[in-house]
Amino acid sequence: MPSLRGAPLVGAALDLRRDYLGTLLRAARDVGDVARIYAGPPGWRVAFYSISAPELVLEILGQPDRYTKGNQFYAEVRKALGNGMLTSEGDDWHRQRRFLAPVFTHKRISTTYAAIMVDEAQQLVRRWSRVAATGGAVDVHGEMIDLTSRIIGRVLFGADMSAAVPEIVKFRFVSDLILQRGFSPRPTPMCVPTRANRRLSSGLAGLRAVVDGIIADRRRKTDTVPTQDLLGLLLTSRDVDNGRDRLSDTEIADQVLIFLLAGHDTTASTLACLLVELARAPEWQQTLRDELDHVLAGRVVTAGDLAALPWTGRAVREAMRLYPAAHSIGRSNTHEETLNGYRIPAGSAIVVSPWTIHRSPKIWVDPQTFDPQRFDLPGGQVPGGHKYAWFPFGAGPHACIGMQLAMLETPIVLATILQTYRLSTSLTSIPLQPAISLHPADPLPVQIQLS
Repeated sequence: MPSLRGAPLVGAALDLRRDYLGTLLRAARDVGDVARIYAGPPGWRVAFYSISAPELVLEILGQPDRYTKGNQFYAEVRKALGNGMLTSEGDDWHRQRRFLAPVFTHKRISTTYAAIMVDEAQQLVRRWSRVAATGGAVDVHGEMIDLTSRIIGRVLFGADMSAAVPEIVKFRFVSDLILQRGFSPRPTPMCVPTRANRRLSSGLAGLRAVVDGIIADRRRKTDTVPTQDLLGLLLTSRDVDNGRDRLSDTEIADQVLIFLLAGHDTTASTLACLLVELARAPEWQQTLRDELDHVLAGRVVTAGDLAALPWTGRAVREAMRLYPAAHSIGRSNTHEETLNGYRIPAGSAIVVSPWTIHRSPKIWVDPQTFDPQRFDLPGGQVPGGHKYAWFPFGAGPHACIGMQLAMLETPIVLATILQTYRLSTSLTSIPLQPAISLHPADPLPVQIQLS
């Protein structure tokens, strides 16, 4: 089958390290929808298959028994963060899903969690007032990390998490290091005390210490009324299929770690990139502001308003198209498979790529351009002409369990900001870092003025 051209000795290893996302786009353009990519020197060389066809998304992600998480990337995440929803599969995944289902009901998300989002977004708007008074700039990525950390902290742990937020945020480098190990042809064993290994071990220990301390403190408060935050629900939950089964503190910590990292970093990145795109496109910014003025007339947004804010929703979806947090979804085939006529040997590393599908010129007109109008379609039509031309939360039974949270939090925060502030920026592009999730590589300065 066709392969991506690389250097004679190391294949695409250096290209992947220097520009992982660009290399995937080059493979889709130069090789095709199923592209074999070699990395590493002879004897240490590994191959993976990059999938850029919407038609193959559900075939791979919709069959977890045939295409599993048994690859190096998930092995590294599992070693680092434990066997939570992101990494588990089979009976373990089904059991965890039963425990977590009551936590993510539509009613709980649209009431309890939405109220937290609105409150924290309002506090952000008030904190920005001094900067706005002088027409100053804020780093929207740093600000969104702080905001979404506060929101996920309250969703997870209930009470004000101001003290824990700096501890959580300072360990963001952990996901970068895990990704490097996950895509390295031969990662150095963690027992070898390299600088990167020592930094990763220290960061993971710090993160787990924060979580373990919160869980232990909650366990000590046995005389209090059970709380309705995620931690309180997990501590008291029982398996609906086995009332005697409960999650251990270690299992709870594994879930919380995943939600801490994924629950704030992904939404923060989407919001930051969306705010920059709107700052670069004043006409779209005005379209959204007009819609907010018409529907809300100055009052605070609620979850119930979002259905009446279609352009706000389209802008959110367009940002998720351009900047999918889950830029790559890895799987391994248990048996030999045939994809688009090509033989894929059993046990191969397969990467389903929202990044390349979302930016494919075969699917989207002018795909690099921010254009929410792509999502303004007549009934029955789907963006990109295929159900899986847009799939920022994955697909199949293992699609992201936090999708409803993200699709509520992002427009609530966006609406709250645009009701008060007008945005502008000198940025012409957004530098990106593809860690476990996609995020901006540098600060993103945006000028804010009272509207």
